[in-house]
Amino acid sequence: MIDFLHGTIKQVEPTFMVLAVGGIGFTMRISLTSYSGFKDTKEPVVVHTYLHYSQTDGMSLFGFCSVSERTLFLHLISVNGVGPGTALVALSSALPDQLMQAIAKEDVKAIQALKGIGPKTAQRVILELKDKIRKELQNEGTPFVGGSSKPTASNGMEDALSALITLGIPKATAEKSLETIVKQADKTYTTEELIRLVLQRSH
Repeated sequence: MIDFLHGTIKQVEPTFMVLAVGGIGFTMRISLTSYSGFKDTKEPVVVHTYLHYSQTDGMSLFGFCSVSERTLFLHLISVNGVGPGTALVALSSALPDQLMQAIAKEDVKAIQALKGIGPKTAQRVILELKDKIRKELQNEGTPFVGGSSKPTASNGMEDALSALITLGIPKATAEKSLETIVKQADKTYTTEELIRLVLQRSH
């Protein structure tokens, strides 16, 4: 397993990044959380990685801006019915801390609301991961609390649309959802926030 890569970001988008390491460019899939962490970085970075192999898609490299996000990703794919693609969409639909809180509090509706996760899989996620997540939260000194932050202003409609199509949302559906969100809001949103809002509505 490739544990991490240290290099310079050559390209970063909401769903993938290209990292130059020793003259080689590594393309890896990333979540919105990692995109937020890497998008404004000009200096060399450490990207924590996971190399996945499947008979249909071959090898896929996933990158994460923190060890904790990768750990949560690995927890998710350990559950039957949750593949790497679904786990990455889940980490793009909700912030890792929010997702951990939902699992710890056994919030089935919140887990089920994630794209690609049905009722039975949501139950399995909670059943198999709640104890691990609670232990990790306790080790971090983080209480089981709810809460969310209100999105702030920015522009990113085109980037959001492109990322949503890559994540499997039909173009027409993504465009309609984005238009509805923008019309109903009194502010504009960051690219990451737009994508999360559409993913949360598209299940």
